[in-house]
Amino acid sequence: MAEDFQPLSRRARIAWTLSLMSGSLTLYLLVGWLQPRGVAPTMVSTGVDDWIPFSLWWLPIYLVMLPMSWAASCALADRRCVKRWVVSVLLMYVVATPLWLFWPVTVPREPVEVEGYWTFMLAFLRAVDPPVNCLPSMHVAVATMAGLLIRRVDPTVGRLLLWCMPFIWYSTMALDQHWFVDGLVGMVLAVVVEGITHRWMPVPASALVAMDRRTHWAWVGPFLAALVGIWVYWVGWV
Repeated sequence: MAEDFQPLSRRARIAWTLSLMSGSLTLYLLVGWLQPRGVAPTMVSTGVDDWIPFSLWWLPIYLVMLPMSWAASCALADRRCVKRWVVSVLLMYVVATPLWLFWPVTVPREPVEVEGYWTFMLAFLRAVDPPVNCLPSMHVAVATMAGLLIRRVDPTVGRLLLWCMPFIWYSTMALDQHWFVDGLVGMVLAVVVEGITHRWMPVPASALVAMDRRTHWAWVGPFLAALVGIWVYWVGWV
């Protein structure tokens, strides 16, 4: 019976997703806000970074990573796969947090002059996300992890997300949010961690079941709704 499909209830899925996402986001922001004294941020620029001009048009691609961080929960039907997703995300943060604390990497950012909706979005993003926990880039790491995990149950959707990952990586550089090396380390971190949990937490073939693809609206929908909601706020009150 242990080999049989073991579904996860909707209530448990929502609880695990909300707990993991709120906890990881809180940790990420706290590391940025409460940097240890006496640790000077460093820069890891390469020639690649010099080739990439700043472009505000990459902001929507950059922002899509936020809801993509729980895309795996919208695809993995078996509870053991969801558990592996949770452990994988936590393990990435276990590796990343000491780097953020004791070897913080920063990116110089020019002040953003708010001239419209998208500049308002970028200014708000920079206000809440201090540039001191750049390496590894969790944007790239989370996008890569989502694609790798989903590919095991739904190859088409998983590959689609992995094809999107280079664009997310590029967006982090085009918006002066990350260096090229930040994204490279984030991608390698996700690949290594996913490979480790795949071996440490083996899941039988009967558990590699994908949820209905319409469930992906649970992460795509909030992203679109948030963009519209913030736009309404911008039009009405800013």
